[in-house]
Amino acid sequence: MFEKPEFMFWPVGTGDSTTIVIDEDTVLQIDIRHLAKSEDDDDDHAAIVDELADNLPQKNGKPYLAAFALTHPDKDHVQGFEDLLDQVEIGELWFTPRVFREHEDDLCPDAVAFREEAHRRVKKTIEAGGDPGDGDRVRLIGYDDLLKEDKYSGFPDEFFTTPGNLVTEIDGQDREGEFQAFIHAPFKDDSGGDRNDTSLAMQVVLGDDASKGGILLFGDLKYPTIRRIFDVTKEHDNEQYLAWQVLLAPHHCSKSVMYQDEDGKTVLKQDILDDLEEAQVGDGFIVSSSEEVPASNSDGDNPPHAKAKARYEEIAKGGFICTQEDGVDGEPLVFSVENGVVEYLESADAGTNNSLAAAVETARGSEDPPSQKVGFGQVLSER
Repeated sequence: MFEKPEFMFWPVGTGDSTTIVIDEDTVLQIDIRHLAKSEDDDDDHAAIVDELADNLPQKNGKPYLAAFALTHPDKDHVQGFEDLLDQVEIGELWFTPRVFREHEDDLCPDAVAFREEAHRRVKKTIEAGGDPGDGDRVRLIGYDDLLKEDKYSGFPDEFFTTPGNLVTEIDGQDREGEFQAFIHAPFKDDSGGDRNDTSLAMQVVLGDDASKGGILLFGDLKYPTIRRIFDVTKEHDNEQYLAWQVLLAPHHCSKSVMYQDEDGKTVLKQDILDDLEEAQVGDGFIVSSSEEVPASNSDGDNPPHAKAKARYEEIAKGGFICTQEDGVDGEPLVFSVENGVVEYLESADAGTNNSLAAAVETARGSEDPPSQKVGFGQVLSER
């Protein structure tokens, strides 16, 4: 299955499992959610650990995953990691320091296993004073004051990336021209906040031209941080790193991306929808990594949310698709990439609801910009 450059979004219920195939030997997995019920023959959720073990390239007689990136250590983003680590050799781990801030009692067992593995690899990297080799590599993403602690002293700068920087190396190989990930978040001053607000956010492009767009991934971020990402990126004339042909709807199609509570009222923040639409390249697709989006939501039932889906349908020129609704028998939604062009392999069936959505008239929300000016990135000397 993993042969040509592709983006894959797996039906794992309301949770994330995104596979990026750079070539037949190099695969990046972003988040994982393996449900026990997915192993039943009559269940339509993907048994993602089994799928990876069966389809990854072999190296030294074992399935080999070039890199695994964790956006944040919530259960619906890390479930099944311990099993994956047993079945598959993982060349490199990408993660934010937030996982080291958590108390074990606040983490699910798979997140605890991830933290232990991350600590082991950080120690190996410090001991090596550089690249520790396959199976021990790490990339720390995002500055955090805890990195000043003695146990992180000596961690090589080459394996540390802050927002506003581009990564072209994966598992010890520079793949410039074939792969690039521009890091948007987490910001330094979000490191101690709500776990969702520390999500790894990035644009991933399979090619050499970010302006052609790739996939845009915001983890479980909400409006304020996504607003900040757009403002800061524009401020630094880096708009090309916002370009997308596929947008993974943040927080599984949560309405918190474009609706905010202000003065006791829920307000549509049309400004972020306008920015997302402007960053769309061609006929873009918005993917909801969730169970089927309901026709309407009761109070507190979010995500996925019907209002968020309706807003996305208004801007996605290619269509809005849902992993659990549009995936068939546990198969992923697949986007092929050739010469920088991303194509949905089932595009003939995907956009049927978009023409209806285009006719929907929506009330405009507040377009006031954030009142607080924000900075961008961190220099390594501040570590």
